[in-house]
Amino acid sequence: MHDRTATGIGYRLQLTRRVWGAQQQAFAERAAVNASAYNQYERGKRIISVQHAHRLCDAYDLTLDWIYRGDPAGLRHQTWEIIKGLDAHT
Repeated sequence: MHDRTATGIGYRLQLTRRVWGAQQQAFAERAAVNASAYNQYERGKRIISVQHAHRLCDAYDLTLDWIYRGDPAGLRHQTWEIIKGLDAHT
């Protein structure tokens, strides 16, 4: 989980979105992030900007440590438990 590359960040974004059961466009729009840009972040084509990462944090109760470093310490316990379950099945 501590992969700090664009691919690792994208994978964590995908897991997080799956926790919410949302499609990419709806997930991005709720955080006021351009859906096309979000798609590139999630696919590991670009590293998410700090501005967009902050918006995701505010909309979904995430942390920059989770997005960029894969550190789940600041996530809600329930969110982390679901992510661990999803990651085990991927």
